[in-house]
Amino acid sequence: MAWIDQNLENFIRNTFPERKVSARHEYRTWQSSRYLYVTTILKDDEELHYEYICDAVELHLEGKYQSADYKYFAKELRFQTSRNPKLTWLGWQGRNQCRCRINAPTQSRDELVCAFKEIMSIFDPIIDKISHRTTVNPNVEPYKGETVFREEGLDDDEVCLATCSLGKLFGNNLVIPNYQRNYCWEDKQVKALWESLKEIPQRGEYHLGTIILQKDKSGNYSVIDGQQRLVTLTLIVRELNYKGPLPLLSQKFLSENSKKHIANSRWLIKHLTARAYDESLCSRIINQLIFTVLILKESRLDLAYTFFSNENSKGVPLSDYDLLKAHHLRYIFIEKQAEHLAGRWNELIEHEYPSLNSTLATHLYRLRKWMRKKSFNPEERYCVKEEFSSAIILPEIPPFGERFNFYEKIQGGSHFFAYAEHFVNKFKLYSETRQVKTLRNHLKWESHWKYADIIETLLFGYYLKFGEQYLTEALFCISGLIAQHRYEASHALAYKIREYAKDSEIIMMIDQASSPTFFLAECVTSIKKNGRDVDEQGIAMRFYQHLQDMFSELYNDFTDSTIIDKYNNEYV
Repeated sequence: MAWIDQNLENFIRNTFPERKVSARHEYRTWQSSRYLYVTTILKDDEELHYEYICDAVELHLEGKYQSADYKYFAKELRFQTSRNPKLTWLGWQGRNQCRCRINAPTQSRDELVCAFKEIMSIFDPIIDKISHRTTVNPNVEPYKGETVFREEGLDDDEVCLATCSLGKLFGNNLVIPNYQRNYCWEDKQVKALWESLKEIPQRGEYHLGTIILQKDKSGNYSVIDGQQRLVTLTLIVRELNYKGPLPLLSQKFLSENSKKHIANSRWLIKHLTARAYDESLCSRIINQLIFTVLILKESRLDLAYTFFSNENSKGVPLSDYDLLKAHHLRYIFIEKQAEHLAGRWNELIEHEYPSLNSTLATHLYRLRKWMRKKSFNPEERYCVKEEFSSAIILPEIPPFGERFNFYEKIQGGSHFFAYAEHFVNKFKLYSETRQVKTLRNHLKWESHWKYADIIETLLFGYYLKFGEQYLTEALFCISGLIAQHRYEASHALAYKIREYAKDSEIIMMIDQASSPTFFLAECVTSIKKNGRDVDEQGIAMRFYQHLQDMFSELYNDFTDSTIIDKYNNEYV
């Protein structure tokens, strides 16, 4: 073998004088821990080099060449050499195919030089071609989809929502109003946007927040919010050689500060795109980058900023709560009120999101469906938004008589915001009760939590009507009735448990009861199967035992003799 030492290093350096050569050969180290490398045709780039190590010559992709930016560079190297029988792509330190070994002898200095020259003859032309490849992609054609916004309601409500791709946005006459012509993005924001763009999937959409446009009488769309992103995206797809319309290129920035930032972004984008070897990226940006667009008239301009937060929807669609806010603000025509309620809603989202989500999206959503004996799929997109949107009315008869019953029709506007706050506050108090804490603590194991979740919803319905009166007895009765499904079913399927809760009509028993006694009496007599009778070895028995522990902890709270007798017969 060619022994790696100072003499070999000098020999290789003299053989390849136009390249950088480096070696590791400390005194008294084994050959297996020594190496010698020579740079590629990119002679100043030491992270991409040929290396003699462990008696073989290899191409190594190190440092930045193992990053996402160079993913397609490495992929192109592998693709163009995959059929060469003398080459073997290998992994290293947990990374797949980041080095390529040539099958060539290295027993002498002459053989080592031949091995270096042979691997160079294969990879140098490919590396040179890729590294000098421009980002021009003749396949990035203009956007071919529909470019006209559907503006239902814009004339009546002065605000409408649309969802569209970047290509569709650029297909419209976008302009930047004079007071908005200030571009101020630094390197940090441009790089963050670039990283987001690389996450766009090969198939499917990638959401990048909200754009606010104002339509004028000439059909132009002024960019009120989202200008920095759209300008930067314009510079990016222009550098990637997009051939379609780029309306913001005709807009001029007059301030010296804006010109400076534009020039810096263009320079940075040129370098970022120069190392992007993903030929489909530009097409994905144009066709799969999706925005929610708020289109408004001038009279609603101040209100527009209360609708959405640009930080909220990076990479994901707008949530049900974003859409509910926009939906109900449309029913409020005093802008001071709208701004105030939007602010309170934002506070609720920021500081009370878990309670809001549990209240509306879980418990109230289920209770409202079960009150009308309706099945539902909680995974359906925007199902919460649909449930809590304003109900239809007869135009001649105004809505009145709201009492904040959980199942009442939702009135558009301020009623919804008050409704949501009212029940979130109720839920927070409910969550602090001893009964709820005990339920969550004892039924959090295995699949028991699926039943605990449903029991908690039904008990919340009871709490909304009767408060903490006989709350332990209500928990006992509801748990016992829902447990019938666990004792009889072989699998705890969530949708089956929901159907069982709906068919049990527990929430209707609660609604029709004018006093806890009527509900408790009807519910307790509906419990037929005793937990003592289930298989001693199965999960149903373990569920029963957790109920036993739970009610043992709450035993001193029982006050009704009928419930106490039922407990003693079943759990003691």
